[in-house]
Amino acid sequence: MIILIYTAVIFAATTLGAISGLGGGVVIKPLFDMVGFHTMSEIGFYSSVAVFTMSIVSIFKQMKNGFGFHIKVIFWISFGSLIGGLVGESIFNKFANLYENGTVKTVQAGMLGLTLVCILIYTFNKSKIKSYRMKNIFSIFIAGFFLGTVSVFLGIGGGPLNVALLMFLFSYTMKEATVYSIATIFFAQISKLGSVIFSNKIHSYNLFFIPFICISAVAGGFIGTMINQKLDSGKIEKFYIALITALLFVSLYNVFTG
Repeated sequence: MIILIYTAVIFAATTLGAISGLGGGVVIKPLFDMVGFHTMSEIGFYSSVAVFTMSIVSIFKQMKNGFGFHIKVIFWISFGSLIGGLVGESIFNKFANLYENGTVKTVQAGMLGLTLVCILIYTFNKSKIKSYRMKNIFSIFIAGFFLGTVSVFLGIGGGPLNVALLMFLFSYTMKEATVYSIATIFFAQISKLGSVIFSNKIHSYNLFFIPFICISAVAGGFIGTMINQKLDSGKIEKFYIALITALLFVSLYNVFTG
């Protein structure tokens, strides 16, 4: 029963994540919280495995279709995201050790809800807000570091924040931002999963679920990327807004039931 629920959630989440650039984690995390089968630490790990797998499929398919990444931007924002991911994982572990599972869930859901509200406000008003074309290497690194830290601490993969910040800092279209977002998510999750493996914590998780998670994420990443490539920026933005709004209600539910 648990496997069927997790498989369905991950397939749906990674499909939606690949279409919108949200990555899937922002869908998986609150829905797994609602189901409540595992601890916050376990949910974060399973979410990272799914998002990492999906991002590999999505990046490969986008590159195969001819999408060209700006090397300087993708390298430095991803490097910053990787380092930030390590910091975010460290902060989360300390926080999870200090407080009960319910408290951690409530804090994460509250922070996610606030983040989603800010993102919606920006998305609806972005035409009135000046965007930039960031070129300074250090600034790009700091942006990636911020994204990696927040995304790993919240266990969401970072997608919503990535897309909004990429449009704001680099003047990308929605469609460009979704692809760069997935690439950034890939590197952030390397740090998350790497810290679990090298600290020998992987044995504390039930690995029975991993094959099912990976298969669902591969299928979701493939189908979602295929749909993304067929949509224009306007349609992706409408899809993105609808998904963010739905997730906001899920986050609020988790805050009040935490």
